[in-house]
Parts: sequence; structure tokens; C-alpha cells
Amino acid sequence: MDRSNTPPHHAPQLPHGHHGHLVADGVQQRRWLVLLAMTGSLAMIFVDMTVVGVALPRMGSALSMSDVDQAWIITSYLITLASLMALGGRIGDLVGKVPAFIAGVIGFALASIVCASAHDGTQLIVGRILQGVAACLMQPASGALVIGAFAPGERGKAMAVYVGIPLVFMAIGPALGGFIVENMGWPWVFWLNVPVAVGAVALTAIARPRDARSVDRTIDWIGGALLLIGLPSFVYGLQQIGTVGANGMMAWTDPLTLSLLGGGAVVLVVFVRRQLRHPHPLLRLRLFTDRALLADALVIASMQFAMTGLVIAGSVYAQEVLGFTPFQAGLSLLPLLAPVILIVHVAGRWYDRSGVRAPASWGTAAATLGMVIQAVGAWTQSYPVMAVGMFVLGIGIAFTMSPTNTDALGRVPHSERGQVSGLVQTFRQIGGSVGVAVVAATVSLAIGWFGAAEGAAPREQVAELRMMMRSGDANAQIDAAASPHLESMHNTVAHSYAVGYAVASLGTLAAFIAARGWMKPGKWTGVLQVRPTNT
Repeated sequence: MDRSNTPPHHAPQLPHGHHGHLVADGVQQRRWLVLLAMTGSLAMIFVDMTVVGVALPRMGSALSMSDVDQAWIITSYLITLASLMALGGRIGDLVGKVPAFIAGVIGFALASIVCASAHDGTQLIVGRILQGVAACLMQPASGALVIGAFAPGERGKAMAVYVGIPLVFMAIGPALGGFIVENMGWPWVFWLNVPVAVGAVALTAIARPRDARSVDRTIDWIGGALLLIGLPSFVYGLQQIGTVGANGMMAWTDPLTLSLLGGGAVVLVVFVRRQLRHPHPLLRLRLFTDRALLADALVIASMQFAMTGLVIAGSVYAQEVLGFTPFQAGLSLLPLLAPVILIVHVAGRWYDRSGVRAPASWGTAAATLGMVIQAVGAWTQSYPVMAVGMFVLGIGIAFTMSPTNTDALGRVPHSERGQVSGLVQTFRQIGGSVGVAVVAATVSLAIGWFGAAEGAAPREQVAELRMMMRSGDANAQIDAAASPHLESMHNTVAHSYAVGYAVASLGTLAAFIAARGWMKPGKWTGVLQVRPTNT
């Protein structure tokens, strides 16, 4: 019998407040201040992901970083999020979501200072890893605090604000990042996090959100170590597939790359088996016996697979192929903004009325169509076509992300929402990190294939031309423009990114299949009962 929409036979325990009294969801008097503080923190994380992508070429040039090192500015952050998000959610359950949130915000600000003051690539990458650690404390706690502050009938609207406003900032982040890089310098993309963090801490202190701690005080440290070893190894192996080694051979034939891929996959399988059998797992994977919750997580992960690859690839494509400046490249992503602003609140109200399946189904279908349109635009080097695709994708994002997040967190008791938030956000970050790795490897492999087929310059000359165009050095760009291989390079890179967009669309297609296959019609009104595992 399918119980994904069937309420439990007995009600969950109410969480305890600051003074040990039982409290219920939706009675937070200062809930809008709570929402403002949590939304600001999430916006800081979302903006950071997009502004760094636009600033990447200038960072690499200033710090003398190779292509591989520059890629690690992105992937080190994403892998940290994916590897530690569950542990961050669990810590929030144990010590309290408010202390975890405040520690995460302060840590993110300090890590941003490390990044902004970096004198070499190593310091910058270390700072990015520290940012990821802090975000793992901050993000699961913030989502759980928002859900706990609002009554069930208001959660769709509240989560639309919580997710929608950061998505707006994520959309304007590339333009903001481009403006900052051109006029203030790349370190300021990190300095801007500091005042946002101060504001979030101050609002939290004023609002005093209700908190709850889990009665289960254990943490599966071995499981955490397995995830921390297996996932980075696997993602690093994926990213390395498209690189060329010192011997001139593609890395997918390299024993080290294959060992990382295979070894990481084996460790991840061991991790999953341990979580299913452990009495106190780090990721309570048994929650996925509720297929609707599993569908929520898969939809979020699949959408993030496509979205993250798009944001990183889109700004690079605009600068390399279309010849945009960093600011223009950032502006070129703004067609994602309008539908997010206009539709995300409609999506929240739609969820409140009818549940998650309808908005998620329409949203993932629109996102898939948008990705395909962008692939066509990238192949033909037509920005107007790509802009149409971005607009359609923005509609899909607005209808998908807020309802699925709301549905996932609303299916468990208040005291367990940190765990579920960590579980869902782990899936989201895994989707993002795998998406970046897969799209990057696909583009790199395609550049080799198309370059050989179209009679382009040798791969080394293509790489040199690409670096000259992205450097921001006017003399280098003039020299690149005079190269007889420039047009061939543009065609090769454009066709390669079109293939990357097509691969990214597989993520949104997978999200559509999960939404249609496992999400059930109607509004969820119960709470999934969480019980400890005894075997």
C-alpha cells in the first residue's frame, strides 16, 4: 500500500522551546523577522555561488592559477557542501538550530575575509573550503527555522520568500559580480558577505526564533568520514575526465582518474549500506521509504545538476564566444530573473492549494524545454535564442524549487527538520557538484572532438587563446583577436558548450520523470513519523 500521502496513526512529539516548554509550529510572533534573517543568509550563499563564476578568470589571472586550479575555486566549495551538509544538519539538531545558524553565519563571514585577502591560489581554495563548512551549519538550520516559525497554511508563502528572494539575488549575482570585478576588483565579491552576515546575526538576536533539539544525541562519525572520502574522490575523478595529462593523453585513460572514480564509487556504496543499517545514521536514508520525500530530494538534486552547470558555463561562454565583458556577461544571465520574481510567489500559493506534484511537474517540464533552447542558441551563437531559453528555465525554477523544499521539510516533526533539511540539501549539493564536473568534462572532451573535426588549431593553442580572451588584459585580447585561429576557436567552443547544455538538460528531464512518477496529487496534510532504526 502506498502511504506517501497517508497521515500517521499517532501524532509526533512537540519540540521543546528555549525554557523546556512544549511549543507548536506556527506560533512564532516575530516569524517575519525570522524569515528576513534566514532569507538574507541564504541569499548570501546563493550570490556567492554566482559572483565567483563571473570573477573566476580575473581571480586566476591575478593569482597565477592554472585552469585546473581555477576549477577548484568552484568545485572545492561545492564538494565541501555536498560532503558535510548532512553533518551540519545533524549538528543543528543536537546543539540547536539557532546556535548552529549563528556559528555558520559568523564562520562564513570569516572565511570570506580569508578569500578576499588571498595572496595565492592555495589560500583562496582554503577559504572556499571554510566557506563551505560554515554554509553547512547555516543552511540546514535556516530552512528548518523558517518552517517551524509558520503555520502549515502559511509555509508555502513563507518558503516562496525564503527561496525566491535568494534566487533573485542568484540571478542578479553575475551582473553584480561583473560590475564589482570591473570597478572594484575581485576581492570585493567576498568582502560584500561581511555586512550581510552582520545583519543576519543582528536580526536573529532580535527575532529570537523558537528552537528545538533532538533527543537522539549520537553522530555517525564513521559515516561522515566515508562520505567525506568517497564523494570528493568520485567528483574529482569526474572533473578530471576531460583534462589532458602531461603525456598528452586524455585523463579518462589515466589509472589515477579511474582509481578515484572507482574507489570513490565503492566508498559511497559502503556509506549508503552503513546508513541503511546503522541505528543512528548520519543520513536517515530510510526516510526515503516515503517515495514522495525521495521524489522531492531527486527533483532538487536533478534541478541543481542543471542549474549550477548553467550559471558557471553561461558566464564563461558569454565572455569567450560572444565577446562580452564580465559585466556584460553577468547581465546576459538576467533573463532568468524576471520569471523568478513574477512567479515564485504564485508557485508558493499553488503549493498551499494543491500540493507539490502539479507545480513541480510543470516547472521541470519548462526547465527541460529552456535548457534545450539554450543548447540551440549556444550552437548557433545567438544570444537572443539563449535569452529565451533562460526565461523559460526561470519559469521552471520558480515553479519547482520552492514547492519541493516546502514539501520535504513539511513531512517530518519540527525536531527532525534539521536532519531532513541536511539530507535534502546534501542531495542538492551532490547534484550541483556532479553537474559542474560532468558539464566541465563534457565541454573539455567536446572541444577536443570538435577541434579535430573542424581543423582548428592544436588543443594547446586553443587553450592559450581562451586564456587570452578571458584575462582582462587589453593587449592580450588584441593579440588573440589577430589570431587566424580565433574564428575556429569560437566555433569549437560554442559547439562544445552546446553539448554541455544538452547534457545539463538531462538533469531537468530526470527531475520531470521523478515528479510525474513518484509525487502524488493532492496536498500533504500529515507528518511522516520518524522512528529510530533498531537493526
